[in-house]
Amino acid sequence: MKMKKKKIDIVLASSSPRRKEILTSIGMDFRIVTSDTDETLEGVMIPDAAVCEIAKRKCEDVKEKLINENNLTDQTLIIACDTVVVYEGMLIGKPLDEAHAILTLGILSDSWHSVYSGLAVYYKGKTVCRAARTDVKFRELSEAEIKAYAESGEPMGKAGSYAIQMKGASFVERIEGEFNNVVGLPVSTLLALLRNEFSLDSMDILHYNQ
Repeated sequence: MKMKKKKIDIVLASSSPRRKEILTSIGMDFRIVTSDTDETLEGVMIPDAAVCEIAKRKCEDVKEKLINENNLTDQTLIIACDTVVVYEGMLIGKPLDEAHAILTLGILSDSWHSVYSGLAVYYKGKTVCRAARTDVKFRELSEAEIKAYAESGEPMGKAGSYAIQMKGASFVERIEGEFNNVVGLPVSTLLALLRNEFSLDSMDILHYNQ
């Protein structure tokens, strides 16, 4: 008689609706435990190291919360992610306000920028982090459309001040790399990490019949 595998308890260490939507869309069954960790960085760090550092902090923070709640089991798998936009070596996070969004979009207009995500995964006593990069080219944006987009409120809470899966898609002329990375969670990088580091394939964590 074939033993039935224990169900993996997947925890997303994020309150981001975009990350939730991505994991839901691919058939992942998970619960959310948000992280309250400090996301500030000291000193100069290369982008992939920076996003991995923050992602690992988020992962560790949620792990400690689960331990304190006596809610961490041998089947708990924690996924944490951090995303930044990089333009000519400058790290660009979420806009502070509408004026900040307008400034950011003006800088990105008619140029290439890179989106980096750090993925930290904890499972069975081990934490592993991988970084993903996607390059995005914006067409030339007019001052009027930048202002209108900023006033729509969509840039708020988005790294780089735009949402590629929403109205911000109209700004994108070309993309090199994984689309979901720009949205906020690189699925292919996540699945490769789970397979290579934890011997978990898609059938272990995704539900294709849902």
